[in-house]
Amino acid sequence: MPEEPTDERYRPLALLAVVLGSLLLFAVFFLGFLVAPLGVLLLFYVGFSAVDRSRRSRGDRQAPGDDAASDAGQAVAERLAREAGQRRAERDRQTAEAGLAAERLTRGDDG
Repeated sequence: MPEEPTDERYRPLALLAVVLGSLLLFAVFFLGFLVAPLGVLLLFYVGFSAVDRSRRSRGDRQAPGDDAASDAGQAVAERLAREAGQRRAERDRQTAEAGLAAERLTRGDDG
């Protein structure tokens, strides 16, 4: 007995539509990862521009170093430079002591 033909036929346009739809959705998904960081950067830029524009419109044009934050920053920079100099001097002293100890050991001097 022959089987009855069913209405399930190969429809190339339907297949093409599904493939193109899938590729389009993947492209949107992929581009989302590229565009989202740019959107975040844009938000920061817009926020910074708004703050800068409002500061300029108020007339807060202070020279660098005039406010307390700059003074505090300069004090921190000076402290860091001073501590770096102290560490450098201590390292040089230890290197010199190690050199003297090595000379004494090579000469056989215990004093």
